[in-house]
Amino acid sequence: MNYKFFRFFLAATLLAVSTVTPAQNSSMELSLEQAQELALQNNQSVKNALLDIEMANYKVDEIRAMGLPQIEGSGVFSHTYEIATQLLPGDFVGQPGTMIATKFGVPFNLSGTVQLNQLLFDGTFFLGLQAASEFVNVNRLMASKSEIDVKEGVTKAYYMALISDDNLRQLQNSLSNLYKIKNETSKMYEAGMAERLDVDRLILSVSNLEISINNLRSQATLAKQILLNSMGIDVNQPIVLTSKLPEFNMDNFREGYGTNGEVSNRIEYKMLEQQQKLNELDLKRWKVGYFPSLYGMVNYGGNSFGQEDAFNDLGKDWYPNGMWALSLKVPIFDGLKKQAKINQARVEIEKTKNSMTQLTNGIELEISQSRNEYSNAYKTLELQKQSMKLAENIYKTTSIKFKEGVGSSFEMITAEGDLTSAKSNYLNALYNLSVAKINLDKALGNITNN
Repeated sequence: MNYKFFRFFLAATLLAVSTVTPAQNSSMELSLEQAQELALQNNQSVKNALLDIEMANYKVDEIRAMGLPQIEGSGVFSHTYEIATQLLPGDFVGQPGTMIATKFGVPFNLSGTVQLNQLLFDGTFFLGLQAASEFVNVNRLMASKSEIDVKEGVTKAYYMALISDDNLRQLQNSLSNLYKIKNETSKMYEAGMAERLDVDRLILSVSNLEISINNLRSQATLAKQILLNSMGIDVNQPIVLTSKLPEFNMDNFREGYGTNGEVSNRIEYKMLEQQQKLNELDLKRWKVGYFPSLYGMVNYGGNSFGQEDAFNDLGKDWYPNGMWALSLKVPIFDGLKKQAKINQARVEIEKTKNSMTQLTNGIELEISQSRNEYSNAYKTLELQKQSMKLAENIYKTTSIKFKEGVGSSFEMITAEGDLTSAKSNYLNALYNLSVAKINLDKALGNITNN
């Protein structure tokens, strides 16, 4: 068993996930599809990505609200405990050449007003609303990428757990065969038909194989715990894997090889395309900043007055007032601020174009490398299949010779070990081909969040 696979998955699939604790009094049957579904439900990154979509939708609502009527009411009660004195010419009261001190107003005042403000035209508002809607799409793409990454990681972890179980079963079968051979050889030794050396060799082989099985059993347990952790389930939950590793033949290998593929299928490319839309909207927003903006306002209110000795009369009589107005704002000179913002937006557009070109080249290289790895993995699988058949034939022949007394225990142990190794190599090659297929599908953009 290749230990590097476990180190890789231990680093790659220990995700920050919430813990869901199923009942542990029985094993849980788990297919690959169920594992993917549970991982998508429990993975914190996916949860946060979905919350980001919800947050972006609320942001759209917030910006849209700025273009809807804004209505507010206000009320004021005031008590002027010392009314200001005014000086009036005495001519008004028949005393020319003098100034007369007098007070105007009442001590109590109650007023209420309702005002409506409405945005009539502002180009930046409509572009901002459109940009907010596009930002929702950015978050949707980010959520899709998180889901794709989770599905990829869980699938590889599931396959690793499968291959660990298969290898463990293979070693256990080999141990059972060795026990039979050891028992038969012991009887032959007792009958004087075998040497003590033959028995000792078999005892040593059994002991070494038991050690290997114990090590592999620990690895198989770890593989399942990594899978459970990536799904957000308690790692101590017993599980039974019901799916199998994919089967490959020349027909489905060629079919799985895929077409040339479209770079635009990759979620990373779609995210850059969406970012470019936002950059272009940002450029337009600063350009329309040179346009005038128009706002409207309507208010209506009333005032009520009361004397010191007639406070209870406050609010009985109301004197209405109202007005409407239009407010036009025309940008004249802003110190070239908007032009600087326009230049910055153009630079961002060029940077994103460069990133898209770089990503395209990287994806094409990734597709080429993934195809080569997939092709080589399939060739390796075919060679391991031939080696396994050859090892089986050698084992059968050696077993017959040993039972007939013309073969040695050393040959038998060697044939058994070679067969076990060949079967293990075949299973590992099958796993490597399955992973190579996942990597190729991802490179071609065939892994989706559906």
